[in-house]
Amino acid sequence: MIIIACVDNDMGMSFNNRRLSTDKVVTKRIIDLISNKKIWINNFSKDLFEDYNLDNLIIDDEFVNKMGKYDYCFIENISPDKIENKADKIIIYNWNRKYPADLYFNINLDNWILEKETDFIGNSHDKITQKIYIRGEK
Repeated sequence: MIIIACVDNDMGMSFNNRRLSTDKVVTKRIIDLISNKKIWINNFSKDLFEDYNLDNLIIDDEFVNKMGKYDYCFIENISPDKIENKADKIIIYNWNRKYPADLYFNINLDNWILEKETDFIGNSHDKITQKIYIRGEK
């Protein structure tokens, strides 16, 4: 499975059960990235994708137990370490800012290989960094 998450500079994901930030350019990039593969989200993330008519979007609060090996999942309010052992790839979108947070991306990325890093201009942020990590030996 492939995990997708958005984080701040301290790896924060959400605060007080609210996302730290959102950006339409990031959502569009995610949709382009997944192409026709399945992407699983829970109801918390539904509003980010509701303006797009995606046949491959699956909304299920229990998706962690139902995903296939080559499926994507977008997480905002799920502790990532609970699904790390199922993941082969991790895609992080970093807001390049610091926000208050109480849920963090708690996978140690030092144990993953950084395959690609790309900066781009978002809708709400002047700089967003996409980092793609793969499982493997360093």
